[in-house]
Amino acid sequence: MRAKHLPQLIIIGMLLCGVSLPAAGLDLSLPDLGNPSTQVLSTAEEARIGRQMMNEIRTELDLVEDPAINAYVRALGARIATASDSGGSPLQFFVLADDRINAFAMPGGYIGVHSGLITASTTESELGAVIAHEIAHITQRHIARRLAAATSSNLRSAALVIAGLLISTQDPQAGMAAATSGMASGIDSQLAYSRDHEREADRVGLRIMANARLDPHGMPDFFQILMDDSRYRRDPPAFLSTHPLTDARIADARALANDVKPSDAFESPDYAYIRGRTLALQAPSRTALIDELRKERNETTPSLNYALAIALINGGNPQEATVIVEDLLAQQGEHALLSLALAEAAFADDDPKTAEAIVDEALSLFPGDPALRAMAVELKLAEGQANAALRLTRNLVQQSPQAVELWTLHAQVASAADNPAESALAMAQYHAVQGDYRSGLRQLRRLDSLLVTPSQRARAEALKTQWEAALTPAG
Repeated sequence: MRAKHLPQLIIIGMLLCGVSLPAAGLDLSLPDLGNPSTQVLSTAEEARIGRQMMNEIRTELDLVEDPAINAYVRALGARIATASDSGGSPLQFFVLADDRINAFAMPGGYIGVHSGLITASTTESELGAVIAHEIAHITQRHIARRLAAATSSNLRSAALVIAGLLISTQDPQAGMAAATSGMASGIDSQLAYSRDHEREADRVGLRIMANARLDPHGMPDFFQILMDDSRYRRDPPAFLSTHPLTDARIADARALANDVKPSDAFESPDYAYIRGRTLALQAPSRTALIDELRKERNETTPSLNYALAIALINGGNPQEATVIVEDLLAQQGEHALLSLALAEAAFADDDPKTAEAIVDEALSLFPGDPALRAMAVELKLAEGQANAALRLTRNLVQQSPQAVELWTLHAQVASAADNPAESALAMAQYHAVQGDYRSGLRQLRRLDSLLVTPSQRARAEALKTQWEAALTPAG
């Protein structure tokens, strides 16, 4: 996290929850929380806070923009969410470019996954375990329930709990300090309640994993990896700061995993390549990674060989990368991500025709793959075929309307195709997906000075009605 922005985030976190910070002294107060008998955030209020938090995160932090990585995490998240009791509530998954091992759930169904979590896991079930755990925090409404517990003591505690929840998504130590600093009375009960939430999220998450046909043992296995690793670090992994672990908790998770494990657990072959791709694209030093992986070239897993190929493509050696990917194809068989890497290598080697042929053939085998389709757009643009690229991006955003990076691509392509109205609509959607409806509405107002088609005008009016309604306070 950019440390210089932490004070602003603390203040913003409090402002999101109606906490006032007067110039003289600290007077924390909360808005009307509704019926005292419930003392929880309404789902509408959670959605509002979540949108504002999401907008702040996207403004202040670096997100992974790679279509393949984002598509995989969204697909895995959707697979797990479908197996939960979320009641059809929409969940949005995004990946932060951060090598710390962490994931977090925010109000409104936003779930963030750090790139460091992807590379630290060793199986899809381990990665899925953390996502299932975070989904459980949402389905069990732990944020609202934690707020309710705080308000039963006093409003100042409640304000600090919410501020801590906001801050701890990216700085666990600071967040926990904010969440607990106002709890001089009853602090033990507050922390115990938090431990109860963690145990409940474990139990619910394990059952969600089993329903999603992932191996529930991925949860205790990954917890054990984190706990063992923390013994040799001065600072524990970020996940442990907000999700404290004990031997007893891991033992409980392992016992339940034995009870609920499905007989037909399935892990996607996509995982290994996505882990390798994330490792290559997020490595602090590409040169150091290449040197390390080259030394173990004949002994590494498909995941690490793929990481080496991606690092070589981005490091200016696409020929060596092509050899590695072709070896993987011979050993592992056809896969969309292997074809993608071959096309990327050809493109990096200034051979867009070969890259296009690879993508076309791969799309005949994997027609819905969003990363291959995004690569096809890039190739069309490189060939000066902006209108053809625009037709492709229209289909892409229809297929994946929550993919922020695809709305950006659509806006860029529309601009290249000399269609400023479509570009403005795409940028409006880009902001709205992040929860920033006001910026989306500002983009829509740009259409007043542009030449628009009846279809574009109708889309703009529908979006304007929808977003203004979302910004209108309930009641």
